[in-house]
Amino acid sequence: MMSDKIDRIVTDRYLALPIFVLVMWAVYYLSIQTIGTIGSDYLNDTVFGGWLPSVVGGTLKSWAVAPWLSGLIVDGLIGGIGSVLGFLPQIMMLFLCLGILEDCGYMARIAFVMDRLFHRFNLSGKSFIPILIATGCGVPGIMATRTIESEKDRRMSIMLTTFMPCSAKLTVIALVSGTFFPSNSWVAPSAYFMGIIAVICSGIFLKKTSLICWSTSAVCDGAASLSLATPNQLVSQCHVAGTRFCAES
Repeated sequence: MMSDKIDRIVTDRYLALPIFVLVMWAVYYLSIQTIGTIGSDYLNDTVFGGWLPSVVGGTLKSWAVAPWLSGLIVDGLIGGIGSVLGFLPQIMMLFLCLGILEDCGYMARIAFVMDRLFHRFNLSGKSFIPILIATGCGVPGIMATRTIESEKDRRMSIMLTTFMPCSAKLTVIALVSGTFFPSNSWVAPSAYFMGIIAVICSGIFLKKTSLICWSTSAVCDGAASLSLATPNQLVSQCHVAGTRFCAES
């Protein structure tokens, strides 16, 4: 059967990780670099960075609203809401991609492949997805932990994900290293790998102390049937993810 052939390929000892890297690159490219970023830039620069403050500011000025109150509404309220909603297109695109992978059965297979490694840190293989996404941006990485069914694994994954060096952290690392250590090229890479080491050490520490995970995670099942999600299911998943993100932010 075609399903069995695909299973053998995506869980192959040598091909599983290269295929996974290509798949996750595509997810990252669509949600963080292209489609998601286009939507985020439009919200940040056009809507909340230009059009909406201009309209609201002009309206408040015509109503003779006090400058301090106008500034509070335009710069504080609209700016604050815009900084949160600016992530919404990326989040929804990310969950659209993850929903496709989850419903077609691929997530279960890569979780099965990675489970042996992550089992050492009392995590399931599904924790690998959020941690990998967090290298691009921490917010989508933390949001991606919603695909983890176990609450214990989800909490621990969130804690470890925050240590991953994302693009925003790399900018700060590059700025600090370039300002204070201009002649030492090893500072920035060292800070990057220290974040990865912190993830490993934190996982070992939490496992030894049992602060988060009190029992061993169940082994992932890599034999989930292959299927394609319906458009209605994907739209529903994106709607739920976007609603939760807005409500909890």
